[in-house]
This record gives sequence, structure tokens and C-alpha cells, in this order.
Amino acid sequence: MPAVGRNAVLPALLVATVATFAGAQQKACEIDENTPNQVARAVLQLQLASSASKPEDVASKLREAVKLVADLDKSRNPVGRSWVLGRALVLWMAQPNIGPTPKRGTLGYTTNPDAPIDLVAAIDSAFTVIETQNPECVSTTAGWRQQKGWVEMINSAIEMANSPDSAKVDSSVVLARRSLELFRGAPYGYMVLAQASAKRSHIKEAIGYYKQAVDAAKDTTFADVRRQMLLTLGSMAADAAEQASGADKTAYLKESKDAFDALAKDPGTKYADYARSGQARVALITGDTASLKGSYAEQLANPSAYSYNSLMQAAVSAARASQNADAIKLFEAAYKVNPYHRDVLYNLARLYMLGAEYAKGMPVVKQLIAVDPANPDNYQLYAIGWAAFQKDYIAKQKHYDSTAKVYGNKANTAKGATVQKAYIDSAAKVNSVIKAYADSAAKAVDSALKYNDLMQKLPVKIVFTEFTASDTKTNLAGTLTNSGAADKSYTLKIEFLDKSGSVVATADVPVGPVKAGASAQFSAVGNAPGIVAFRYAPLQ
Repeated sequence: MPAVGRNAVLPALLVATVATFAGAQQKACEIDENTPNQVARAVLQLQLASSASKPEDVASKLREAVKLVADLDKSRNPVGRSWVLGRALVLWMAQPNIGPTPKRGTLGYTTNPDAPIDLVAAIDSAFTVIETQNPECVSTTAGWRQQKGWVEMINSAIEMANSPDSAKVDSSVVLARRSLELFRGAPYGYMVLAQASAKRSHIKEAIGYYKQAVDAAKDTTFADVRRQMLLTLGSMAADAAEQASGADKTAYLKESKDAFDALAKDPGTKYADYARSGQARVALITGDTASLKGSYAEQLANPSAYSYNSLMQAAVSAARASQNADAIKLFEAAYKVNPYHRDVLYNLARLYMLGAEYAKGMPVVKQLIAVDPANPDNYQLYAIGWAAFQKDYIAKQKHYDSTAKVYGNKANTAKGATVQKAYIDSAAKVNSVIKAYADSAAKAVDSALKYNDLMQKLPVKIVFTEFTASDTKTNLAGTLTNSGAADKSYTLKIEFLDKSGSVVATADVPVGPVKAGASAQFSAVGNAPGIVAFRYAPLQ
């Protein structure tokens, strides 16, 4: 599942090449590269620089190109002059050991050669001249704005933004702002600023940046990025709405609803379920039961047409709204698709218990513990079930106690030996039933106490934080807590399952040593297609 919420991880580093962007020119953009002659000569120097193989030769040609046009009369073909200068500076930015503020003379400027020059600002200034006078050239300059220097800035900003180090996050903000000065037509700089604001709990500011990221991601190449941003924006605003009140709550809910509605209109192939789930969440917060039920009506009416994930998200929406009958139907449908996944097993068992359907719930709990034996919540379900059975056995025992007393009284007042014996025999049979229920009640109490004790005293507890399946592999991650009194190392033996329950991949994951009372994170990869669930062996 895609990352969502206040600390969503930004996408992987970008991959871009000069050739990719150079091919983005519009035919309508016409720039005079021949007048005055200094412009034409500078164009030749750029061509020579592009074909040079040695860094020193590239630098020499770029320096000559800048020298030819830097001090040229700006009234003489300002667009042609700026076109050559801007491209020369872009190529300079990609050269080794240049940095963001080299000396002017290093680049070929003859005036104030020892003064520093801000390369980003100079490139932006040059291309802005072209874009202002020739708006049809915006896509042409955009290709050059997004060259290697911009890509490296964005990549560094993304890497720093994902760091837990606050100083690196601060640096990511600086780089993101610089990247936006160079090019505002991509979402990545705004995404970095949004994540940094979210990490600082500046939620309104973060929402604003995510909206700018969505606006910047209009090109079809950014389609899934735009959808991810809408999902993140909607989830963040919903989180904020749940903590807010008054006008702030209303505003956050509107932001969330707008984001999820926009995602629902263009979900692509991956985001339809997320959009429906988000819409259901907004409806739940606002108390709009009709809209909430409408968000999963299709899955409820025709569950066989939907995937496991779709049914699970619909079921969770119904459960959160206390629409337990609908939730059970949807969880049961998800169970039919994937009866081995711990999430559907836990949720279905829990709702059975809440609905006092203990006979249905207990077998599901047994399945759950078989795949997830180190989760105390699972044993709590068993304890609840056995306690409910004990209560039921006692109620039945009391019922038969009354019946036995009736038979006893009738035996005591019977006038004939035959009739008296019949009542005595009936009372004996009832007493045997009473004893059976008493024994069952005692066993149920023992079992309830056993699983309650297990729940509280599990020596190792495991919580899973990721289960992400792709076409060829599945990533699994979680946290292991050592609840014992001594430091210990563990080996987590994991089996990855396909839809038939067959083991298609395994992983032995060493964890630790883990200090007593402490936790450690772990991760595993199942390298096989078709993985839909997993299980692991009990840890001693």
C-alpha cells in the first residue's frame, strides 16, 4: 500500500537525462541564434562543448560561450542572447567541482571576475527573459531547467527529507526552495516542503504545499505521483480534522473531502479503493451514515467482483462506523478470497466475538494464532471466547439444576414405587448433564485464565508494520519486543503463502541481540510471485 499520513516517505530518487528533456521542445518556439555574430559564435562553442570528451575542454568551450554573450548589449536579440547564456550556465552547473556559487571569472564573465555568481538565479533570470517575450518557448526552457543540476538538487532534497535527522530536514527545505527557483513545473520540490512542514507539525502549511504539488503534477508523466499526493493530502487533512474543532475542523474536512473526491474521479489502476476508503472516513467523521454506507455498497452487493484489499478496506470502513452486520459480511467475503491473512482473521474473529457468535469466532482465532502466534491481542480473543463459553455453561447448569429439583420433589411425593423410580432416574440423568456442564465450565475457566495469562506474559511480542506485495516479491517488516528478563537473540522463521495456502518462499530473519524489555525492528523479503499472506513459527 502506498504511504500515507503526516510522515509519508517521498518517492525514490529521480532518473533523468539531458536527452530526455532536450526532446521536449515545441515546434512553435523560434529563437534567432544567428544575430549578432557573438550569439552565433557562442552557439558553436556550445556545440563543441557538447561533443568534447575531456572536462577541461568542455570548460574551455563553455567559458568562451559565456564570454561572448555575457556583456553583449541586451537590446540586441535579448532572447537569443539569453538562450545561449542560460544553456551555457546549465551545462556549467553539471560540471564537476563548480558548486552553486562559483566565481564569475571561472564561468567566463569578464566583469567582476572574482565576485560569486548564484548559478540557479542566473539560469532562472536568463530563461525568464525568453519565457516572458516568447511564451511558446516555456516547454523548451523547461527541458533545460530540468537538467542534471536540478535533478541532483531534487534527489538530495528527497534523501534528506526522509532522514530522521532534523538538521538534514532543514537542509532539504533549502534545496527544495532552490529547485523551485530553477523549475516549478514538477511536484517534487513542493512534496519535500510538505513533508518537512508535516514533520514540524505545521499541518496547514503542509496541506498548502501538497496542494501545490498536486497542481504541479498535471502532466500525464506525473499521474501516479499526483494520485499519491491526493491520497496523502486527504489522509493528513482527515487526521487533522479528528484532532481539531470548530472552524479548523470544518476546513480540514473540506480539504480531505476535496482530495478524496478528486482521487475518486481519476484513480488510475491502483487508487480506487483508497479513494472510497478516504471518502468513507470523511463521512464517518461528519456523521454522514448514508454516504458512508454508499462508499461500500457495491462491494456489499457483489463481493465476488472485488479484490481482497478492496473488500478489506470496505469492511474496515463499515466496522469503524459500527455497521457490524455489514462489516461481518465484507470480512467474510475477504476471508473467502484470502483465508490466511492475519488482518482478516483478526477482524473477523473480533466482530464475531462482539456479536456473541463465539462458536463462529473460536475456530477463526485458532487459525489466527497459527499464523501470528506472538501477538497478545490474539490470545485476548481466545480468553474472551472461553469466558463467554464458561458463562453459557453456568447458565445451562442453572437451568438443569431447576429441572433436577423438580424431579427430586416429584420423586419425594410420588405415591407409587414405579413412578418414584422414574423421577429418580430422570433426576439422575439431569444431574449427569449438570455435571457435564459444570466440568465444561471449569475447563472453560481454566482456558480463559490460561489465555489471559499468555496474553499478559508472552516472552516475545511481534507487531507487523509492513506487508507490501508486488508481482515478483513481497516486503515484510515489523518490531519484535523482548518481554523477558534477559537479553536475547532470535531467529524469526517466516513462510510466505500463496492463495491456496502453499508455502512459496521462506525467510530466516535474525533479530538481536535484543535487550530485556527493549524492541528491535526487522524486515524480510519473500522472493516469489503470488504471495498473499505469511505465517511464522512460535518463538520461545
